[in-house]
Amino acid sequence: DYFKTEAIHWGWEFVTEVLKLDPERLYPTVFESDDEAFEIWEKEIGVPGSKIQRLGRKDNFWGPVGDRGPCGPCSEILYDQGPHIEDEEDRYLEIWNLVFPQFDAQPDGTFPELERKGIDTGAGLERIAAVMQGVDTNYETDLFRPYLEHLQNASGKRFGEDHETTCSMRVVADHCRATTFAIADKIVPSNVGRGYVLRRIMRRAMLHGQRLGLGQGFFAEMTPIVVEAMLDIYPDLPRAQEHVTKVVESEEDSFHRTLARGNAILRDLIDELKSENKTALSGEEAFRLYDTYGFPLELTLEVLKENGMSCSEEEFEEQMEEQRNRAKAAWKGSGMKGLAEAEGIESLRATDFVGYTDLTSESEVVYLFDGTSRVDSLPQGSEGSVVLDRTPFYAESGGQVGDIGKLNAGGGEFEVTDTQKSANGVFLHQGKVIKGDLKAGMTVNAEVDAENRRSTLPHHTGTHLLQAALQKVLGDHVHQQGSYVSPDNLRFDFSHTQGMTADEIDRVEGLVNQWVLEDYPVEIRHTTLDEAKSAGAMALFGEKYGEVVRMVSVEPVSRELCGGTHVNRTGEIGPFLVLGEESIQAGVRRITALAGQRAYQEIKNRESVLAHLAAQLKCPLGEVADRVEKLQAQIKEKDKMIKTLREQGAGISIDDLVKQSKTVKVDGEEASLVAAKVEAMDAETVETAVSRVMEKLSKGIVVLGAAIDGKAIFVCGVSKDLTGKVKAGDLAKKAATVVGGGGGGKPDWAKAGGKDPSKLDEAISQIEASLG
Repeated sequence: DYFKTEAIHWGWEFVTEVLKLDPERLYPTVFESDDEAFEIWEKEIGVPGSKIQRLGRKDNFWGPVGDRGPCGPCSEILYDQGPHIEDEEDRYLEIWNLVFPQFDAQPDGTFPELERKGIDTGAGLERIAAVMQGVDTNYETDLFRPYLEHLQNASGKRFGEDHETTCSMRVVADHCRATTFAIADKIVPSNVGRGYVLRRIMRRAMLHGQRLGLGQGFFAEMTPIVVEAMLDIYPDLPRAQEHVTKVVESEEDSFHRTLARGNAILRDLIDELKSENKTALSGEEAFRLYDTYGFPLELTLEVLKENGMSCSEEEFEEQMEEQRNRAKAAWKGSGMKGLAEAEGIESLRATDFVGYTDLTSESEVVYLFDGTSRVDSLPQGSEGSVVLDRTPFYAESGGQVGDIGKLNAGGGEFEVTDTQKSANGVFLHQGKVIKGDLKAGMTVNAEVDAENRRSTLPHHTGTHLLQAALQKVLGDHVHQQGSYVSPDNLRFDFSHTQGMTADEIDRVEGLVNQWVLEDYPVEIRHTTLDEAKSAGAMALFGEKYGEVVRMVSVEPVSRELCGGTHVNRTGEIGPFLVLGEESIQAGVRRITALAGQRAYQEIKNRESVLAHLAAQLKCPLGEVADRVEKLQAQIKEKDKMIKTLREQGAGISIDDLVKQSKTVKVDGEEASLVAAKVEAMDAETVETAVSRVMEKLSKGIVVLGAAIDGKAIFVCGVSKDLTGKVKAGDLAKKAATVVGGGGGGKPDWAKAGGKDPSKLDEAISQIEASLG
């Protein structure tokens, strides 16, 4: 209905009449060869030609994405912020961008006109706010003021006092808002996909917080400030505040441990460099710190600089590029699932899936792939992939594994061991030719393994009920982070910051089984995405949905957008049994469960084990738990007696060792030292003796050595309030050096060993001498 003329007129009208910006301070730009736009600005709008700037492809041409598709020139409106801003690029601020997709780029380099042209208007809301409020940057607007005020109060520094402070405050202010909204939208920090992007954002902000002198926990403190600042526009945000805060606290704690671990390793590397009179850390070592320990390069560079050292960032980038290439190669070589590069796949028509209603179909072979290239036939015994025009086989997606089964053609047979789907909707039946040859153009009878599919259905519908139960028990913050649905079991990954209690797991399992007993109908209908969302259907974040979506409903329990296969009624799920709950990463938990026949079989197995235990314990089933508890108490008591007898038999007297203690000074602080050679049958006896001596010393250092099986062993313990001055690991290493071995451990507890037990006394003497 309208194009370039109207878009330019309306854009100008908005900024001059609605926003009431001074036309004298507005400067339009056009693409260098877009004379049409230039004339509209000059002759129709009335902007002098001297104020209209022609810019090149880099600045004023959009698209295409790839080597073909819609693209076109742009026209921007720049606002002159005034001569007080010396940098020209910063002085003239782009506040409006009109994109005119009018061409259809072709691979041969031609640009024919699009039949239906488009308009894309981009307006920088925060930039406009800065202009309207008379400030120079977005960060000085009332949108960011609450965050900056808090940071100034917390750090004691002022925004604008120097470049580094200003930069760090900007990063934290921007990233705290992005973090709050991302987590509220059910994203959690992780090592893959959108979670990885979030983790990078959060950790970058945490690093800049450190530079401002802010301690651990500062980033979580930003959450309520974001919620308060955005409350008027996002009234639902407070509901997510507690969850967001917990996720941020967890990530801060994780990053703090990462930094402590990485910093210790970096300090050791720096000491090594100093001992070798070197001043540069290799990019390879810096990459190892980043890749293995998550220690950021920028922090490595900062610590090195403090020590007058440097690092080759070029080498680091080379290592990073090599890792990317390895990842790509691994993906490409991951067998039949890496079919994105199979020639001709992208040009095939999407496979017609009939498997929601049928488990067999008569189909034509339209494509064969032998793992390396497209072929006309697959001989007997060969492995490959088959594309059919229509199929009853479900292709792996939405967490549900692909179907297995057979393709029969005359006397030939192809065993389908997996079904995958390409990006353009082509189903790939992967497997092996068992009999005969399979040729393109053949008609085959495609037959899904019915038992395998039947065992999958209860697990998939059970997953939907599980998510609903988790939200009911734990809260609305629970959202799917991943799933695996197979004939054998189900795994469900969900956002939650702490381990579930036994009671919570029991309540979740109970709810699912209650809904199974209610025998609710499982309804499937196709609707628009907007209608489904309005109905409260849960969508998987990041999943691409079309105009029409498939909604799976279990009223009044669950509504989800899902393309998987399901039971007809919840009663068909059968028993539902949670096998376990665990953490798979910070902020994400995993439940593994069974449903249907698999759950029933597991219950029968457990009953069998319980019956066997009852028979062995000679008690009724109901008394097994009490009987086991009594046995455990008896065993514990006997273990205690055995340890005491061992110590007595080995000649170790705890009281005598304590009496031998000497008073030493560690960095001016008095401590009790027990360093002795003892007789013992095993290392466990020595460990127990060290623990018991430590219990009797209020502030002590204990080093006991023994000859066991022809070797020397040492166990060292240090009171926690002394570990800042002397470390058990250092003592263990020192003793081990004398007896020809090695060792180490934690600051408060360490073990060591060596091959020469004849030097035990010498090692003990050296420990005593080193502690004075």
